[in-house]
Amino acid sequence: MKIDEFIKEVQEYDGLDADKDENGNIDIYYGDDVIIVIPSKSKTWFDIQYAVDSFDEYLFPSAKRFLSEKINTLFETPIKERFLEKKYRLRWITDDDGTPNYVHKLCGSWNWSTTKRDTKTFTESELEHLKKENPKLAPAIDAMKEPVEDE
Repeated sequence: MKIDEFIKEVQEYDGLDADKDENGNIDIYYGDDVIIVIPSKSKTWFDIQYAVDSFDEYLFPSAKRFLSEKINTLFETPIKERFLEKKYRLRWITDDDGTPNYVHKLCGSWNWSTTKRDTKTFTESELEHLKKENPKLAPAIDAMKEPVEDE
């Protein structure tokens, strides 16, 4: 289970909320109170930081059971797989008029696009696969790689 998926599912449970803090840790709230902090690279229940002495005053048994199941599912996911992969565009040479060109792949054919939103995005693993299949293009792929910001 990815961290963002975990947070979304906790947020959908009535009375609970979750969010990532500035360090990437997961804060779980009941109302306005932080009750649990799960470090982003935690592997076991021993890694969890409890912000309250007792859950009995905060959570009903069904909420405890729900959280326990979700946290166990998170822990079953290898740490590397919990994070969303960064996405990249491959930027080519800018036109004479200043318009950037991006590599685009559609239906098996490669072409250029000047519109970011219509351009294919690649994950790091997809780019590694491209470089493995086209080793002569690997330096060009690395040079053209441009991170995709959330738009």
